[in-house]
Amino acid sequence: MQFLFFCLIPIGILILILSIKYVRKTFSGNIILEIPYARKSAEFTLTSPGNYSIWHRGQFFRKAPLDEFRPEIINRSTGLNVRLNSFLFRPNSNNGKIARMELFRFSAPAGEYILQLSEGSSISGVENSFIRLFPVKMVDYDKYFIQIRETRPIYQMLIGIVLLTLSGLLILGGLVIGILSDQIFSHR
Repeated sequence: MQFLFFCLIPIGILILILSIKYVRKTFSGNIILEIPYARKSAEFTLTSPGNYSIWHRGQFFRKAPLDEFRPEIINRSTGLNVRLNSFLFRPNSNNGKIARMELFRFSAPAGEYILQLSEGSSISGVENSFIRLFPVKMVDYDKYFIQIRETRPIYQMLIGIVLLTLSGLLILGGLVIGILSDQIFSHR
């Protein structure tokens, strides 16, 4: 019986590896456009319909000018703005020097678009208040970029988080119950 519970550990490790790869794919889509913040506007083409996201990239531990601009995506053929969605928990990644954070997601058909950085704020009032609590240097605008990336639907990230949790439960459960199985399942 103890052996069966210990078999949950390698299954959990396998699911952990697969779920980490799955979650990484959610955050590392191909870059379609990258412009320096100082440029304020650029045109780009989406070759296929799908889900995309707007990220900002800059120096780690620097204050980004998120309260100084609000990105807009404009469809060149219709002149209409594409609806941008933001989420409370924004995906981000860093390597200790460079940080990236997702600002907005959007769905769009194939076509030509304009990314425009208008006056406004890309963050909520609560996030803005939180940022002001920490006195850090402003990011160098020459090293601050806005990106348009391919992205996966949000439900795929949620599935990845559920799989990560399941793998942790399998590993810990297999270890703990495997060790204690003689005491738990002993017949008296």
